Amino acid sequence: MISSIIRFHVIVLLVFLTVASTVHAWVGRVVGVMDGDTIEVLHQGRGVRIRLYGVDCPEKHQDFGQRAKQFTSSKVFGTMVQVEPVDTDRYGRTVAIVFPEGSPTSLNQMLVENGFAWVYRTYCNSPQCMSWLELEQQAREARRGLWSHPNPIPPWEFRHYDGRFSSETSTPSSTGPCPCDLDLDCRDFRSQKEAQACFEHCLRLLGRDVHRLDRDGDGKACETLP
Repeated sequence: MISSIIRFHVIVLLVFLTVASTVHAWVGRVVGVMDGDTIEVLHQGRGVRIRLYGVDCPEKHQDFGQRAKQFTSSKVFGTMVQVEPVDTDRYGRTVAIVFPEGSPTSLNQMLVENGFAWVYRTYCNSPQCMSWLELEQQAREARRGLWSHPNPIPPWEFRHYDGRFSSETSTPSSTGPCPCDLDLDCRDFRSQKEAQACFEHCLRLLGRDVHRLDRDGDGKACETLP
């Protein structure tokens, strides 16, 4: 008897949550694409800034940042979408799952499975996040999109160094243990320690392994050097 009552209340709760989600969802036309994971949708006569829930695309000046933006534009710009709000972030943007018109698959998921976004592990905690993580792994194994790069930098790490990058001189080779704008390889270093210092310097400065010193993506440069 008790178990039946519990099951009944669980069913009622699930129905309530489903109805609540549907009630709060709304439809509007996409009038702007800021970057891969941020769009603007017209709703009740005004533009609403939408941050896609649970995913994080490369920054605009990061590898595949522009490609991610182009992908999002190709899917939704100028079209009607369904917006399912999840939260509001500290910038006042609506955090939401967005469905292109007539599609059962969200734009959030499309970005992940095509290799244009990471699952944002810090904030993605709804049930579909597990399936998105599986799709991310499949994209990684297939080397789709940003995963074609030997050592892609998650945007949350890139943003950590972005202030330092923007404050640096326009010629990043002028300081640091090595020039980041020259064509170098492991033969140009006397030791693994020296190569590692260069690798980490350029990674912090530019957000990527410009010299491809870390061929296997394990964070260690030129491992064959003494």
